[in-house]
Amino acid sequence: MITAVSKLKLRFGDWLRNSALVWKLHAFCLAIRSLGQHKIEVRLLTLSYAYRRWPTAWLQSRLSPWLTPDRGAIWREKNIGWERYQQRLNDHGLIKSILLKAPHPWGEKGVLYVAFEYNWLRLLKHHDIRKLMQDYLIVGASSCSPPDFSAHWALAHVGPDPVFMQISNSSDMLLYGRFNHNIRPIPIMASDWINPAFYQPKPHSQRGIDLLVVAGWGRVKRHWTLFNALKKMRKGLRVVLIGQDMDGRTAADVLNEARVFGVANRIEMICDARIEDVARHQCDSKASVILSAREGACVVVSESLFADAPVALFHDAHIGSSRYINEETGIFLHRETMAAQLESLIDESDKFSPRRWAEVNINCSQTSGRLNQLLRDYSASVCIPWTCDITPICWHPDPEYMSPVDRSAMTSSYSDLMERHNLSISPYT
Repeated sequence: MITAVSKLKLRFGDWLRNSALVWKLHAFCLAIRSLGQHKIEVRLLTLSYAYRRWPTAWLQSRLSPWLTPDRGAIWREKNIGWERYQQRLNDHGLIKSILLKAPHPWGEKGVLYVAFEYNWLRLLKHHDIRKLMQDYLIVGASSCSPPDFSAHWALAHVGPDPVFMQISNSSDMLLYGRFNHNIRPIPIMASDWINPAFYQPKPHSQRGIDLLVVAGWGRVKRHWTLFNALKKMRKGLRVVLIGQDMDGRTAADVLNEARVFGVANRIEMICDARIEDVARHQCDSKASVILSAREGACVVVSESLFADAPVALFHDAHIGSSRYINEETGIFLHRETMAAQLESLIDESDKFSPRRWAEVNINCSQTSGRLNQLLRDYSASVCIPWTCDITPICWHPDPEYMSPVDRSAMTSSYSDLMERHNLSISPYT
């Protein structure tokens, strides 16, 4: 009886978090609440939450007047939605950010890459971003999809040039395009910055892990869906979970869920692994599975592909890198056939060619080239000189230069950034 109740709680909690119907009902309730809110900053925050849940034309019409050039500054002047990032906003410097290009003479602008919302909110809180944008084009990188709109709209009309925004899902391109906020989405995701050199795949005949899950221990990662399928799969499979504490949950919580489904003795768990160890396990796994219903870009998908491990994820998952799944790279799961699908993927993993596809389509060198071309085209369109290209980077797990030579060459650029704008970027400054 206790086991049945526990399973029911897991399924019901998952439905509440991910049901499209629940999201729409929540958006409707928020929209109604906004009608009685008199403080404009409170009302706008409520509307932004509602729009994230359900981006209707009505909500768009309520928000659009507050994203125009003459009104858009309200999002940063009133710090709308900043509360959730408050603990991270005390620091003046940036992390998970990198200089792609230094400014050059005759008005040629540098390029500053700023990942995650709290970092560009630090810029707004502690620095003169308008002055900074006289010297640099800014490329932001969203952390989730749909975006946390209130944090993004803090950048609305912040300078004469648009803020170029890396997306987390191709569907976000449309959402950004609905407003006149001078935030320009670019069709690049965090999962496009993987360096193939960090992955040395084993031949599939020599791989020791049948199925690998790389995900934090939070509820949103939905490990229980694998446990539900695993009880129907043949015994003897080596299933390895790699993760870290997340949202107040630890490995013990995930193990307890495995016990509910009677498969605790059929999994291995690794906590707080170094990125090099994660890559080694990925290169030793026959297949990788992503269990989330909703994430941002999900870099683990790309990492798995470069490790030459085909990927399984749910057919209805809202995950940016789901667009990478095709007959060469993996499969889409359906709940009712998940167990059989995973067994088949493991048995036939050597018939896929995920690394070959990834090297052709999503390697970090290509992504740097795409971003460079986009910024160069923009500069030409507004008559800003462009004589020097951006420095190629990758993510591992934070943005870094592909070549140590490039890192050394950029040292003086960080000193100049600090001298002129009092802005430091760890670990480069």
